[in-house]
Amino acid sequence: MYLPEGPARPSRIVLDQFWRAARTANPDTSFPGNYQVRWIGLDDESTQQIFDLIRARDKTGTFTLPWIVDRTDQPPPQVGDNIILIAFDGSPTLLVRLEHIHEVAFGAVTADDIAVDGTPVRDLAIWKPLHTQYWNGLLQPFGLATTDDMPVWVEAFAVVYDPGAPVGRAPMDNPAT
Repeated sequence: MYLPEGPARPSRIVLDQFWRAARTANPDTSFPGNYQVRWIGLDDESTQQIFDLIRARDKTGTFTLPWIVDRTDQPPPQVGDNIILIAFDGSPTLLVRLEHIHEVAFGAVTADDIAVDGTPVRDLAIWKPLHTQYWNGLLQPFGLATTDDMPVWVEAFAVVYDPGAPVGRAPMDNPAT
C-alpha cells in the first residue's frame, strides 16, 4: 500500500474490518477482488471537506498520476476497483468503486474532465494551479514535476459503503429519485 507523506497509516486489521462491514452491509453487491487504500486531500480539514462533497454526491471522482503508480509498483486503476478512502488519522471512512477511467494529458484537461471533482474546484482556473502544487509535492521525491504532457487518469466512482451516511439513505441511492 502506497500512501504519500501526511496521513497516518491504517492497520491491516482495521482495514479488513471495514471491508467486511462493507460487504455485510451490501449483501446484494458483488465485491470482486480486494481493495486499495487511498487518501484524498491535503490535510485533515480538506479531507473532511472532500468526504462531505462525496457524501453530497458533488464529488464523483478523483485523479491519479500514472507516473506515481509506475514508481511505487501500485497496480494501475481498473474499472471495478474497490477503494477504501481513509481520513487523515488513517481511519477508513468510505468505500468507493471505480466506474469509468480515461487518460488525458495534464495540459489538455478540460472542464468535462474535472466535472467529477467537487464544485469548489471545478473551475479550471482553480483546479489546475491547485493540482499543480499538490502533484508537484507528490512528484518531488521522484525527481519529477508536472508538465503539460504528464498523463492523468480521470477516475469516476460511486460510493458503495458509507457508515457515516444519514439514516435512510443508502450509499448507492440515485439522488434523482
